[in-house]
Amino acid sequence: MMDIAEVAQTAAEALSSGKSAHHRIDGLEAEVKDIRDLTTAVATVNQKVDGLDSDVKEIKTDVKAITGRPGQWWDKLVAAGIGAAGVAIANNFIK
Repeated sequence: MMDIAEVAQTAAEALSSGKSAHHRIDGLEAEVKDIRDLTTAVATVNQKVDGLDSDVKEIKTDVKAITGRPGQWWDKLVAAGIGAAGVAIANNFIK
């Protein structure tokens, strides 16, 4: 059988252990909140990255169209030159 001193000692140890557990739980609650905040921030960044990805694809399409224009213009210029030469040759034959 335990005497009063042993019961008091056991009760004090249990109380100390309970306080320690509450302290650890409070720390874990703060960490869980930080993890939730981080998860929300990562989700927001992910949405912005997805938006950036579509913007980059659109920009690449526009750049390809713009860089393709000089070639198209050169082709038109060559075609116009050939057409003009053909007209000049045809005029020489008609005269």
